[in-house]
Parts: sequence; C-alpha cells; structure tokens
Amino acid sequence: MTERLYYKDSHMSEFSARVLSACEEDGKFAVTLDKTAFFPEGGGQSSDTGFIDGVRVYDVQIRDGVIYHYTEKPLENGKEVTGIIDFDRRFRNMQNHSGEHIISGIVHRLYGFENVGFHLGDEMTVDFDGELTRKQLDEIETLANRAVYENLPVRAYFPGKDELSSLCYRSKKEISEELRIVEIEGVDVCACCAPHVNYTGEIGIIKILDFFKNKGGVRLFVKCGEDALNDYRDKYKNTLEISNLLSVKQFEVSAATQRLNEQLSAQKAEISVLKKRLVEEKALNFNGKESKTAVFEDGLDIKELQLYADALYKRNGGIRGVFSGNDENGYSFAICGVEAELDEFFGKFKAALPVRGGGRNGIVQGTVKANPQEIEKLF
Repeated sequence: MTERLYYKDSHMSEFSARVLSACEEDGKFAVTLDKTAFFPEGGGQSSDTGFIDGVRVYDVQIRDGVIYHYTEKPLENGKEVTGIIDFDRRFRNMQNHSGEHIISGIVHRLYGFENVGFHLGDEMTVDFDGELTRKQLDEIETLANRAVYENLPVRAYFPGKDELSSLCYRSKKEISEELRIVEIEGVDVCACCAPHVNYTGEIGIIKILDFFKNKGGVRLFVKCGEDALNDYRDKYKNTLEISNLLSVKQFEVSAATQRLNEQLSAQKAEISVLKKRLVEEKALNFNGKESKTAVFEDGLDIKELQLYADALYKRNGGIRGVFSGNDENGYSFAICGVEAELDEFFGKFKAALPVRGGGRNGIVQGTVKANPQEIEKLF
C-alpha cells in the first residue's frame, strides 16, 4: 500500500519515494510508489498533477487501494525518485473544497439539507436535496465568509472507534474503509478523503455565483479563493468596458443597459413598421408578367418574407417567392401560391436544390443553399 503523504501534510509540494512498479497500460505509463503526496481523483475532486524526476504526471487514480501515477514516460522499477506536485493547482483545489465544506455545513445547520453531489474540476458545483432562494443563498454566503474571516482551524483526522461512535458527521455515501473526518471548528464535520487548508483564512473568499433547481433540490456554482478573485477581476474588466461604451459610471451600467434595451426595442418596432410599408409599396409597384417569380431583397426576416410573398401573390396570382441572404450562407425564403400548384412546384424545388423547410395552406418557407441564378432558373 502506498503511504499517503497528503494525509499528513496537505501543503507538502515535494517528496522522495521509491518506484514500486512501472508498466504500460493501453499506451499509458502507470507508476506506483511506496509513498506519494499526489492526491488521486476521488470524492468529486480531480487529481493532482506535477512531475516525478522531471517526468510529467498528468493524472492520478486509485483502484483497489492502489494509487497509480500516469506519466508521459516510463520510470525505472526500484529507483529512488523525487516527486513535485503542481502546488498552485493543489492549493486552488483546497481553497474550493474547504469552501464547499463551509457552505455545506451552514446549509445543513440552517435548513437540514444534505449535500448530494459535488464536482471540482475546471468549475465547482454543489448539489443539495432541498431548494434555496437567492435571498437564502446570500445569507449562507455571508456566514461562509465570516467563517473565513475568523480564520478557524481545519482539522483532518482518523477518529478511533470510541470517538467515532459519538461523532455526528455528514457523509454523502456509506464508507467501508477507514473513515477520515474533516472538521471546521463550529461550522462543519464531514467525512472526506481530500487535502484541505489548515485554517479557513487560507480560503480568501467564498462566492456563490449562480444556482438552478435540480432534481427537487438546487445546484450551486461556487468559486473560492483565487478562482473567485479571477472571476471578480474578469467581471470588473467587463463592467469597466461596458461603462466606457455607455459613457456612464460603473454602478449605473445596469440601468443604462436597460434604457439602451428599451431604445433598441422601440427602434426595432419602428423598423418593422417601415419594412412592412416598404414591402407593401414594392408589392404594389410589382408587375409580374411571368406566372412564377423569385424576388431578392436584403435584410428581411422570415415574417417580412412571408408578408412580401403574400402581398405579391394576392396582387399578381401565380407562384411568388421572396428570398433574403447571400451565396455564402444561403437564402431564407417564403413562397406563396395556390396550394395544389405550390405543393407541386415546391416538390420540384426541393428535388433540384438543397432546400430545408415546408409549409401548408398556400405558403412555404425555409432556407436554400444556392445562388440567385440557380433559384431564378427554377422559377
């Protein structure tokens, strides 16, 4: 069995060990050591990465109690080696995971909800078996950060049988192996296999970004520590850029954006009225001598295409199609006509060109990937 150094010291970044085995598995090199500071993937958390004697370790897994380090190159059996973990990644995971314990402990204390799902990869999500409101989450977030400010000790230990029998702790699943407890004084007691910070002050900040209802409960999106700082930094830059574009102060961005949205909505409505007048005027002045015509007009949406085609048909009869788009991306269209005649024509249209769409009651619409010459030839 590999001695798990990350249990003894979560802040250990370099260690010495001996290679117990090194073999190839499906094109990957799997290495076992007599001891390791590399945390294997488990408990919803991704593994550590780093180097063993300069060879990159890109994944660490545990199977049947054996910890496998997956490396880019093989290592020599029996060799004494030096392992160096990516401590930035380790510390980032510890900040987030310890922050999750604080949130889960507070939620359990206030509402009795259980943590039923946890994932810590590129982002962190936490699932609870009960619903929470934004107001409740704001309160939870405030209490969680107060626990950070108090710089509480975080104790990770293996309780004895007598201690365990009287211990009240959280756990997402039944644990058959030796139980490890992570206790945050006055906040949470939880079974956990992962490395954690020594004091809550190391977490820095806890931020609940978003949430949605999930399987009768709620899923939270959370960032802690440097992840939360980077998130704030990115959002600050975005807010600053938007405030500059709108020529308002940063705290006025929301109201200014709402005003801009209202102005754009009003302009869209005005443009829609003008386009309707335009197509009606064009239809009025259209003299279609042929029984079938294809008209091309820039900048029309599907409703405007339908309106234009319908107006042409009502004024001139026959089969009247209106198209808008370009050769590169294709053309949207609406075609009107007597239903039986239109159905026959549209069948030929689809057979001759790459057309997607359909319709009924004398109007069809869709898209076609072709150039105007090809379309006009069919008409």
